[in-house]
Amino acid sequence: MSAEHEKEYALFNHIFSLPSEKLNAIRGKPELVLSAIDDYQKNTETHYMDIGQAKGQIIVDKIREKKPKIMVELGGYLGYSAILFGKELLQDSTAHYYSLEANPTFAEMATKLIDLAGISEKVTILVGPATTSLVSLQKELQKQDSGVRTFDFVFIDHWKDLYVPDLRVMESLNLIAPGTVLVADNIYHPGAPEYVKYIQGTADSKREHNASIPNANGHSFVGRWDIVYDSKTIPVELENRRDAIELTYCTGYAEK
Repeated sequence: MSAEHEKEYALFNHIFSLPSEKLNAIRGKPELVLSAIDDYQKNTETHYMDIGQAKGQIIVDKIREKKPKIMVELGGYLGYSAILFGKELLQDSTAHYYSLEANPTFAEMATKLIDLAGISEKVTILVGPATTSLVSLQKELQKQDSGVRTFDFVFIDHWKDLYVPDLRVMESLNLIAPGTVLVADNIYHPGAPEYVKYIQGTADSKREHNASIPNANGHSFVGRWDIVYDSKTIPVELENRRDAIELTYCTGYAEK
């Protein structure tokens, strides 16, 4: 066991070491799996990098409003958000959730927790850097007969310094289009000021950013300065801190 993943293994092992009657009671029930994770965090006073119920419910409401066919998250961690949001797609046989996670250990744990929740058929985990996974996902969507070529809903919750670079990847691949909804977590804590500045910026400010700052993900992923966003920061009061999510709608294209 890697010492740096000790707390993740502790949660994972706690869930799957529950007495068989308790484990069977939550099997196939996403809400109960999430409650078991929440209870463990509360009882051990251990913080995990998941969305939690307070911020999560805001996003769930937006998912129910949008009814996405293709929802993608950057940063799957242990699968909490994939379970919380993926269960919202169960009523639509054509909808699917893609969870991109760079850490293979976390991805393996998430896969088993998602399976425990009974929504494996709705969630696909792509392991590796988001840049690579986004390119692979674009190709996969192009091969499908559904005609879907863009993302309906994007949840961003990985390394904060990659929020803008990976958004630029999605823009460059034309995966963001009018109608796409994006939500980014941890806007206040630990903070993502560069993302807020970019997503709330004007077309001219994005053009200047993309021209002057090479994308850390590669020169081919310049971004799209002409994509117009309507974005706002939504503060959320949590038990021990104040945080916020950034809610963004892609509304169209600026005139060139």
